[in-house]
Amino acid sequence: MKALLSFLTGKKRRHSLAARVLHWIYAPSILASILSGFYLSFPAPGRGFRNVASAQKTHFIAQFLLIGSYISRIYKSYAVKDYKELVPGAKDIAGLPAFLQHEFFLTSKERKYKKYNPGQKLLFTAFGLLIPLQIFTGLHLYSPRVLQKASVPQKGLGPMRKWHYLSALGIFTLTAGHLYFVFTHNPKKLKSIFTGSE
Repeated sequence: MKALLSFLTGKKRRHSLAARVLHWIYAPSILASILSGFYLSFPAPGRGFRNVASAQKTHFIAQFLLIGSYISRIYKSYAVKDYKELVPGAKDIAGLPAFLQHEFFLTSKERKYKKYNPGQKLLFTAFGLLIPLQIFTGLHLYSPRVLQKASVPQKGLGPMRKWHYLSALGIFTLTAGHLYFVFTHNPKKLKSIFTGSE
């Protein structure tokens, strides 16, 4: 019983309340955006939506939740300076080969990291770069007349739609990588996204 209580309460602070709330807004927003977006690209029965209209509504709501939570997370990162924990530095890049050796089971030696490992930092940084592209292209496709000037360099909506789709594939791949790290590492770290502590 004591072990269970210790696991649930934890002692080491890992995530603030604001970080956890924002995580649980943009995580389902990304998932809903991916599922509804792929349905809109390839509509077919049995893919989670009754029809195109329901997928469009889901996509619309998810995208604006994603925009709001993304902007809030960027603001928080600069306000409390925690972006230093999320963006890989020179030591992380130098330590990447050793980290990958362990991840691909080439060595049993596991290195200790302060909060996030180099792989997680690269994922978070890639998310930070791809989500603005997803937002920009998505808003353009949603309201092409308002943002018509932006489509001139892209030669219309076709390339814009392609960039939107490719960025969605990138985010889908990053999400899969993030889930891999979540479920293959210390369960106390997984618990901390709910409770805030390890």
